[in-house]
Amino acid sequence: MILKRILLFLVLSLLLCETSFLYEKYEALRNIGNKFELLIEDFARDDAEKISLTKERLRTVAELRLRKEGMLIVKEGLEIPMIHVKATVVGLAYEVSLTIYEWAVLTRFITPFKWTIVATWWGSIVGNHGGDSDEIISRLNELFDTFFNDYYKANPKEKKEARSWT
Repeated sequence: MILKRILLFLVLSLLLCETSFLYEKYEALRNIGNKFELLIEDFARDDAEKISLTKERLRTVAELRLRKEGMLIVKEGLEIPMIHVKATVVGLAYEVSLTIYEWAVLTRFITPFKWTIVATWWGSIVGNHGGDSDEIISRLNELFDTFFNDYYKANPKEKKEARSWT
């Protein structure tokens, strides 16, 4: 049992490590624009359904937040950054994450397939939902607050600060 807890701690520590120590996290959002593709990841429905959390509800929250801040939701394209929302529910535990992916060209390859996708901004929250999906939605809103504040810090001409929805 102790070995399992130590292993779990090590895995979570590695997953949550901040690797962007060479720059401020918000700097990756400089000149990113206001057009985004939105992807809500599918999730195991068993535990999520027990608390009435659906992919559609996550999509609605994400779309409302993006539109409220003047962001455009567009279909996929190589020049369009992607906002990826993911929620994982296991028993009373959850993780909700918000990641910005962008297409990049790998210059070291000489093949025609140089494009790849990279995470340029991310945030996640882990917690106990207590049987209430509103807890997870509230934390997703916190992640959007953080994203928009970083976005406006990197792009000060756009707007000063996102309003909190929590």
